[in-house]
Amino acid sequence: MPPEHPVPPVPRVPPATRAAALALLLATTGCARGLLPETPPLHPADAIVVLGNRPPVDAEGNVRPELRRRLEKGLALFRAGHAPLLVFTGGPDGRGHVEAEEMRRFALARGVPAERIRIEPRSRDTIENAGFTVALLCGADPTCVPELIVVSAPFHLRRARRLFECAGARVQLAAAELPAEDPDAYARRFAFYERFARLYYGFIDPCRRSAEARRRGAAPP
Repeated sequence: MPPEHPVPPVPRVPPATRAAALALLLATTGCARGLLPETPPLHPADAIVVLGNRPPVDAEGNVRPELRRRLEKGLALFRAGHAPLLVFTGGPDGRGHVEAEEMRRFALARGVPAERIRIEPRSRDTIENAGFTVALLCGADPTCVPELIVVSAPFHLRRARRLFECAGARVQLAAAELPAEDPDAYARRFAFYERFARLYYGFIDPCRRSAEARRRGAAPP
């Protein structure tokens, strides 16, 4: 694995600008309507779960901006005391890196104690993110219902919540920051992908698959 390299901080979008950008997106980007879930105030949880994004790092080994925004949100929630554990979920990217391992590396380099980190390094998609993460936290106990704060991109959260609930978790949501530059283009790209994912889900049963992933994740190797 390449070493962690210093990366200049990603510019943060001021709350007023972020709110205005979201209002503009919803007013002008029809395909993004309905993708932003409500995110009420958080209450204490068992774990903060940060969803991966591949590829997690660039050619120089630096965490890529999309994943970095998710990680910074997750670390901020952890430091604020919202949960005692950070869970990083995401599998191999096909280029020699594992999302969860790169996320752990990022968190360790920023002072998060190793004993407060759990990784789920096998999942290939959001369905498996959900099922394998709940299995990681609950083992084979079918009565376990963890309280989770799920962190991802704003337009990904509605789908993620459904899948984590199907896997047997209680779910709160926390949105990563929007990119500082051209958030409307970002929204269009992400909305296109989310609409495609929903179309695909029309041909499968994603809720059943998420529950099955929990059972597979809890099974002995």
